[in-house]
Amino acid sequence: MKIRKQTFSLDQYLKQMKVETIRTDQECQRMSGQWSANMVNELIFTVLTDNYIPPIILGEETTNGITRQWIIDGLQRSSTLSLFRYGNIKITKNLDEYMVTYQRKVVDESGNPKRDGKGEIVYESVEYDIRNKTYEQLPEELKERFDGYQMECAIHQECDGTQISKLVRKYNNHKAMNQAQRAFTYADVFAREIREITENRFFRDVYSSSQKGRINGTFERIAGDIVLLCNYPNKYRKDTKMGFKWLNDNANLHDFESIDSLLTRLTDSIDKTKEIKALFNGKNTHVFVAAFKAFTESGMEDGGFNGFLKWFINGGDRTEIDGKSWDTLDINHSTRDSGVVHGKIDYLTELIKQYSMENEVAA
Repeated sequence: MKIRKQTFSLDQYLKQMKVETIRTDQECQRMSGQWSANMVNELIFTVLTDNYIPPIILGEETTNGITRQWIIDGLQRSSTLSLFRYGNIKITKNLDEYMVTYQRKVVDESGNPKRDGKGEIVYESVEYDIRNKTYEQLPEELKERFDGYQMECAIHQECDGTQISKLVRKYNNHKAMNQAQRAFTYADVFAREIREITENRFFRDVYSSSQKGRINGTFERIAGDIVLLCNYPNKYRKDTKMGFKWLNDNANLHDFESIDSLLTRLTDSIDKTKEIKALFNGKNTHVFVAAFKAFTESGMEDGGFNGFLKWFINGGDRTEIDGKSWDTLDINHSTRDSGVVHGKIDYLTELIKQYSMENEVAA
């Protein structure tokens, strides 16, 4: 691939991001928001002191005559600078260096620039404390320095979607990209569909583990697991990368659309109590979604699953099947092991049958 170098002013670069000429949402790219406050502080300090930032790597894709540029490496830097410029975020007080020196015009009582004997404007050197400051609180001179900072870019030309995903994987082959994020780069064909599943309100209204999963790859991993367990249960594997690669080569669009619909139905069917939501945690969400699918496919109405979950948390989970209760199965530390996951699903499927039989007898 041909590579060209281009330098933008930071103001120009961020404006191109804002109008989506430079795209921040390449499907396999990890989400923004990965950095700590200290990393954010140091980046802004670097810009305000006009020090060096490594080039941003872009991938250029042309489809039907329309050219788009995707951020391949540098999303965290780009999104951080954009949030500082447009999002009103503050530099926190935890900086090793926080005094920035700049020059400003000396003015008289009327606000007019002072001039020396030769008629030249007089300047003075000023030190400014940037702690707890937003962009809007900076003096105009530092705003101009921020906006005028020279942002270097290296642009890979004539790419297609698969090549861009490979570049994301290549440039992020370091500690900062975790296992789930790296595995997701192998799902380039259906990456957008998986991301759409993670935007389902299920992950906001029902899922009970940390919302940090939205930026660290956990949501994508769970979505992929659900697609496999609900559509191709025998293809589920502990290795997330293997699962994504299999889906990339063998799945179809309906597999993902049906899961998005299934999660919406599940969200609409259950009470969002603390006890029920606790079942849909980082360890067991994919298991209980697969159980919901089995429940509805057995002929019962979606809403009946809420009754099953209430029964489950009020003692049904102590029911032994083949000598094992839910607690016995859930205590296993190999939470992603295929045998453990299928064992839990088999247990819940059999438990659903018993619950259904009890309801029929009671009726």
